Amino acid sequence: MNELRNAMFAALGLRAADVALRALTVATDAVPAKYRFGHWNRLLAALALRGGLPIVEKRAAGERRLGAAVATEAGEPMSCMILAGDLDTGGIETVVATLAPGLASMGFDVEVVCSSGGRVQRMLENDGLHVSFVSHDRVGEHIAHRRPDVVQLHRLDPTLMRSLAPWRSRTVPVFHAMESYLTPAVWGEVTRMLHDAPASVAVSTSVRDYFEERTGATALVVENGVPPAETIDEQQHATARAAIGRALGREFGGEDVIVLGLQRFSEQKNPTGLVDAFLLAAEQDPRLQLVVAGAPNSWLEVRRADIIRRRHPNGDRVHFLGDSDSSTLFQGADVFALDSFSEGGPIAAVEAIAHGLPIVVTEVGFARELVDVCGPRGVLVVRANEDVSESAMARQRRMRHQRNRRAFSEGILRVAAHSVRATQGVPERFTEKNMVRRHADILRSVGSRI
Repeated sequence: MNELRNAMFAALGLRAADVALRALTVATDAVPAKYRFGHWNRLLAALALRGGLPIVEKRAAGERRLGAAVATEAGEPMSCMILAGDLDTGGIETVVATLAPGLASMGFDVEVVCSSGGRVQRMLENDGLHVSFVSHDRVGEHIAHRRPDVVQLHRLDPTLMRSLAPWRSRTVPVFHAMESYLTPAVWGEVTRMLHDAPASVAVSTSVRDYFEERTGATALVVENGVPPAETIDEQQHATARAAIGRALGREFGGEDVIVLGLQRFSEQKNPTGLVDAFLLAAEQDPRLQLVVAGAPNSWLEVRRADIIRRRHPNGDRVHFLGDSDSSTLFQGADVFALDSFSEGGPIAAVEAIAHGLPIVVTEVGFARELVDVCGPRGVLVVRANEDVSESAMARQRRMRHQRNRRAFSEGILRVAAHSVRATQGVPERFTEKNMVRRHADILRSVGSRI
């Protein structure tokens, strides 16, 4: 009787927590984006799980030097300033972490300018790159002092764009995502910048089309690229699985199929939808285990995903990790899954293919092209949101089950049934070498006209 009573109180507690989190989600969606991703998220840090999220430690020994896969093709000396905004973790940071040393290896004198640093900033400095800390409103003064031949902009911050006004004729903006949170005033600033910029770059055709529709300006498409991955044998696979298991305090059996969601815990990445779709699949395949790993940018998103797994009878097959060693995760996983609302060019999905993993991804960014590469080992799923507007994403976030839940679940089951690691790499267009070379060609073309 006592056990039954305890179970009843526990269930009531979970239900109350679920209701509270849903209310907090509605409140969060009502907060303007400029506050939501700053002050509001810092307030939500009060929701952090006790002790944080466990991690698979990043490997220092033997870690490849940034940009090492890019052949040195030095041309005429040219200075390039990369405006990165924050330099901590995320897709933009990953691209900057590849471009900066890659361009340096091709003869550019590279300076990376950021407003705040973190892991990527330290990696760049350890790799011998010049990193400067400059607030967005002082960037114009910094450019006037440094006088770079070309500037590459990776953040559409309004203060940063206004500071760049005198230098737009030598600035190449890079668009990484469908920026659904930009206000009309910021879109006006973007349009003015593109009118003056000599060229711009989009990481996928969908991002190019998104910006062209809103500004009338077109961009060159350069897909995000990744370095080649080593071939993984069974021993390396087992060793990586054991490392993941140690971080989680559990042991994975040989029959377990590890589905990896390598992504930040953020609104855009939709970890809640991924967990919910996975649990539906887990009801049909007892081998499935889900590992969601990434920086907890929003502890509300961590809590939302956590309450779903805690309320489900198979919730013990869902595991969360913080910002962890990606190589170990890819080597230990069997399937890659991304149920994102919006992406420009999902780098983690490209890395998964490079490591030979089958993928299940929503139709975001260049996901369709990636699935075409995988053939039957890739599944493309309609995204939950009908468009990439704030309102469409908010509607899906508030639903108990998102509209693509069953389709995504079926995708997981389909690829998990034949989760044998492939040996082929990624096509040339998605390689790190191609990405750096094409950025270098565009920057040299702009610099030669100034």
